[in-house]
Amino acid sequence: MPPSTAFIGEMERKRGSQPRTKIEFITKAGVTTDISPWFLLGANLEQVKERAPDEIQAGQFDIVLSNHDDKFSEYKATSLLYGVDYHGARIRILQGFILPDGTEEYLVQGVGFIDQLITDPKTSKVTLRCRDRLWRIMDSKLHVKPVLEEGLAGGTNVGNGFITEIVTKPFSTVNQNWVLTCTLGGADGVATFSVVGSISGSIGPATSGTEFSHSASGIKFTIKAGSINWVLGDAFTFSTYKHPQWSVVNAGKIIWSILTGYNWDTNTVEDWAGLVFNFDRTKTSANVDLDYDSFVQAISDINTVGVFNLTGYANYDTDAIAFLQELLTLLLGSLYTGADGRIKLKVYIPTFGGFTRTFTDADKVTSLNYNRSIDEVINSLVVNYVATATWPFSDSEVKLDGAHIKKDAASITSYKELGVSFQIHWWTSSGLHVQDFANKLVARYKDPPLNIQFDTGMDALETEIGEYIGITDTKCGLNAILGEVAMIRKQFDKRPTTISMILRRDSQVGQQFGWIGSEVDEGDGESPQNDDYDLASVQDRRFAYFGNSGAPPPDYRIF
Repeated sequence: MPPSTAFIGEMERKRGSQPRTKIEFITKAGVTTDISPWFLLGANLEQVKERAPDEIQAGQFDIVLSNHDDKFSEYKATSLLYGVDYHGARIRILQGFILPDGTEEYLVQGVGFIDQLITDPKTSKVTLRCRDRLWRIMDSKLHVKPVLEEGLAGGTNVGNGFITEIVTKPFSTVNQNWVLTCTLGGADGVATFSVVGSISGSIGPATSGTEFSHSASGIKFTIKAGSINWVLGDAFTFSTYKHPQWSVVNAGKIIWSILTGYNWDTNTVEDWAGLVFNFDRTKTSANVDLDYDSFVQAISDINTVGVFNLTGYANYDTDAIAFLQELLTLLLGSLYTGADGRIKLKVYIPTFGGFTRTFTDADKVTSLNYNRSIDEVINSLVVNYVATATWPFSDSEVKLDGAHIKKDAASITSYKELGVSFQIHWWTSSGLHVQDFANKLVARYKDPPLNIQFDTGMDALETEIGEYIGITDTKCGLNAILGEVAMIRKQFDKRPTTISMILRRDSQVGQQFGWIGSEVDEGDGESPQNDDYDLASVQDRRFAYFGNSGAPPPDYRIF
């Protein structure tokens, strides 16, 4: 639920409000206990949105609790943690107020999973170290090679040879069981084996000592004889599993299926679900792991661009963080944990709607500084990518047979050539996914960004990274400067509570978008129209609406 009017009033109050911090312990079974009376310090949260290419960064925080009464001594029968598997249980941080009517109201500010408990008997304190949901991704692998893909020799085999590693092929290999049976005994070069799949049927024979490769079925291996020759009936069995793979799929939907193991469009389990994550796949706002609404918006934004329907796959033992970052690089996007502890997805494309709020030195901004650095400029870009959709066996690298170069001559003249290079293992028929990414990246980062760091108070409780805000500061001459929240740090154990932010204004922040339109009925059968694009119907959006940057806020987003 959104905060009440009274809560917002307390947020905006310059002095005299009564902020309160609530700390909750939530077991894996969902039982919630208020542990605020034992809270001493900590609960300091920080989120960072990396600069191009945006990267995934997990967050962590500590909670220091009084343990004078053994409340958190897990070996005491009276302890909250007695007999409880608290590793992976949640700590939820809330911030709120005593409202004018005497009631209390709170807003969730952060959720972490307990990773470590540290005791301090000298001071009777316990520290709980917590990490957010993104830590489940940081050191994980996608498509760890399944054990059953290893060839298993039959228990009655006479020949003592072996079978090499089973190599598979994306977009060819399917989930099926295989039986290899000796049909002609002998040594290498003589013995043969039938090759029969539960779906592919018979695709043999395979000759011992010679590599067997079947591209259509997506398997490759070699049977090798030992000191005792093969005899009729000797056998090997194994299973193969489809690679996590996507054919012409929206990049946001790909990220959803990686995290949940479910197909976005059909809401059915993927054939390779056991090889990726199993976050909650509920496609409503009730999803406890993922911010479903942010995925809906991101997928819609990607569809608006129309060039990010990708084809690609995850090979064996792929680093999950690298795989997701490559997708986010194409989108200039972010995957991060929101204040409610759920993972959010955001992509960079121009969208319409007003900025969230303005912070000003006339209100609660207590300190402010800014910087610009050439170190953050990108004006030269080389992207190697998959131009031909030819997918090799898993023991070979994907061929990056395409190259795209993008440079900004004016920026190079001003700052010298400051370049980066990328490797993109995704394919589209047009290659526009790479061109669009390169154009946006250089256009956005061709000039040193304006980074404004400032401290404010409780008025920023609702602000999260990725949002667009304004900042006014008389001393620095900043007048409603707009930008994106790139960092937010909330220190709830300080009095007064301090919330620090970095606002980043890149080259394209000042662009204006507008379109003609009207909110009156012209009698054309497509009225009344709405003067706000976000509230307009699909029909109305065929018209254009103009606005300006003055007050009240315009009907378009200044980006």
